[in-house]
Amino acid sequence: MNGGRALKKNRSSGLLFEQNGAVTIFAVIVLSTLLLFFSVLIDYARIAAFHMMSEDAARSGTRSVLSAYDSWLYERYGLFGRGGTEGNKIFEDVMKGNNETSGSSSSERFNLIDIKVESAVIQPASVLGEHPVLKRQIQEEMKYKAPIDFTLEVIAKFTPLAQGLKESSNAVQTLEQLRKLYEKRETLLEQGLKLQELAVDALISSEALPLVPVTAAGGITFASLANGYSTYVGQVEYDSSLRKGEKASFSAEIAQYRSDVWGLINQVRSFSNLLEQRHAKLLSDAMTKLKEAERLNVQMQSVLNSANSSASAGYDGVAGKKVPGSNTVPTTGDPAKELSEIKKSGQQLIREQRWFSDYTTELTLQGIRNTAVTSELEQLIGRWSGAMSTPSVLNQALLVTVQGDAVVAYRDYEQRYSMPGLTIIERRKSVLDSSIKDQLAQQEQKKQSLWGQANRMMQGLASIPNNPDHNLIFQKVQDRYKQNLIYNQQATGITEPKIQGQARNANEAAEKSASFLDGLFSGMSDMLMQSRDYFYYGEYAVNRFSFFEPQQLRMLMENGDVEGLAQTTSFHNQEMEYVLYGFHDPVGNLIAAYGELFAIRLAIRTMEGLIVSRSLGHPLLILSAALIYGLEKTMEDILSFTYNGSAPLSKYVNVDLTYTDYLRLFMLLHGGKEEERVGRIIAVIEQSTGLTLTSIGTGITGETKVSMKLWFLPGIMEMLGRMDLLQGKVVGNRYETTQTVGSSY
Repeated sequence: MNGGRALKKNRSSGLLFEQNGAVTIFAVIVLSTLLLFFSVLIDYARIAAFHMMSEDAARSGTRSVLSAYDSWLYERYGLFGRGGTEGNKIFEDVMKGNNETSGSSSSERFNLIDIKVESAVIQPASVLGEHPVLKRQIQEEMKYKAPIDFTLEVIAKFTPLAQGLKESSNAVQTLEQLRKLYEKRETLLEQGLKLQELAVDALISSEALPLVPVTAAGGITFASLANGYSTYVGQVEYDSSLRKGEKASFSAEIAQYRSDVWGLINQVRSFSNLLEQRHAKLLSDAMTKLKEAERLNVQMQSVLNSANSSASAGYDGVAGKKVPGSNTVPTTGDPAKELSEIKKSGQQLIREQRWFSDYTTELTLQGIRNTAVTSELEQLIGRWSGAMSTPSVLNQALLVTVQGDAVVAYRDYEQRYSMPGLTIIERRKSVLDSSIKDQLAQQEQKKQSLWGQANRMMQGLASIPNNPDHNLIFQKVQDRYKQNLIYNQQATGITEPKIQGQARNANEAAEKSASFLDGLFSGMSDMLMQSRDYFYYGEYAVNRFSFFEPQQLRMLMENGDVEGLAQTTSFHNQEMEYVLYGFHDPVGNLIAAYGELFAIRLAIRTMEGLIVSRSLGHPLLILSAALIYGLEKTMEDILSFTYNGSAPLSKYVNVDLTYTDYLRLFMLLHGGKEEERVGRIIAVIEQSTGLTLTSIGTGITGETKVSMKLWFLPGIMEMLGRMDLLQGKVVGNRYETTQTVGSSY
């Protein structure tokens, strides 16, 4: 047994130490292959770890660079922008601190991946002056603050008034449209009545023709001539019967009679022709006026029929909205219910179609009756012409009859249209409606007096003296604004705002204020439904920018003092107004802001005035009295702003609104071009800080070149690099790669 074991052992030893070495070579090949594989694998694994570590270091470096932000810019405007230590130094220090090992530490520990930073630089990737960047930062800053601030402070207070203001706006605009058409229509009717009366004067006026008695100069009449006609015939017959050579006895009397008759005939014929033409022309013109008035009357009915459909839907989007977290607003009464019937009273202004038909018939009949008079005159002239051509005592009776017919026709016309002229009297009463128009005239006088006071109060801003220093700052702001738009490739869209034309009277001011209110509620509704971006910009401006305190206007409103205001109109006292309106002068933005404040107060107070005045009955009296009430209360509100900085919202909603609350509202109305709004925000920040936001980085790209020493076979790793299996390249015995990492606020 022991021999077998020895034999087996000898055989094994022989196998390993055979003389031909085949197994040894095989073992060397296998082991070298494994060594090659593991060498490549180890370096490849080191390269992978190298990439991960260098990328992490680069990301850490960019974050460290961005951590050096302008703290004052953030505290003042809530915006992040690069500031402090130079970015390249921070990036390089962080890269080296995270990757390179100092000489002293390398001898104390084994470093699997010894990374060397060859270079480290950063490049700006985005700047604060780019509109998308600034908008994103503003939205991030305001998206949690703005809805709460705005809805609690403003919208919740307007919710109870939404339906009432809807009815008021609709009533004011409807009644104002009706008033304009009414005044045009009544003017046309009065002109038509005047033409109708002139037609009467053309016939009745003693200067034109004293027809009855029908006379010529010297008191000669057809009646007196008819009475002397038989005498004339006798004289003609007597002189005709004389023998030849006998002297005529009545040649002078006959000649005088004929002269009187033909003179009167020629006078009446001339007048008759002129009368027919003039009377017809006057009545035709009166008919034209009547038809135009009738067309306006139809238009008035159309306005009234479409009154409800023209109401802005924005009010419905605000009415009844429950704002989370807001307190219940104390209210008094229901203005919407009290206003619902007022615009229906506009029906009183519309004349029935039958009225125009009757008036048309009346003018037609007047023309017919005038024609009857002229026709009788023509017959009278014809009879007299025949009687004078063939004198005969038989003609006298016919002349008297024709004379009587002419007198009857004339008396009929005179009775109807002149003496006493009942037709004209009734028509005048119907057209002029003097009782209502007298009241309207009295109210108009008072209304225009109040409008003059209000206009002088608001126009005082325009008379503030120019300050050259202020103008210079606004010019700089304008340059910054335009340069920023050019940088953002918006230069072709630059538009300068225009000051809206001043209302010419109180009625126009009320109509504009109602239209202004429609747009305001549309903006409020859109904000609640869609949360539009420009709302955030407006709220951002309210929270971050200065505004013109209304208390600064006290002396102007009280006694017209503008000298003291000249120093307060600097740009830095009205940044919010500039963002809102964009005027590049010291008073343009203030005029626009306080003009709109006046408009919204007038709209709300006019709503109250409509309710207070509804007992007057007649729609135009209601409207006029409402405007008087609205002007009085609005001027009180403006003075309240100058004393307290706020004014009551309405007698029906017991809350106060500040000037800044209204600026928030106006931001919703003036969405405008978003890029221009953002450009103005940037201009304000640049002017206040002295910075140029297009040079303030908000994002960077860090690029670092790093390398590591290869432990094994750099040639094979270089070959792998040529096969695109590596992300870097092999240079000598080192592997190099470039890491590019971007980051932003």
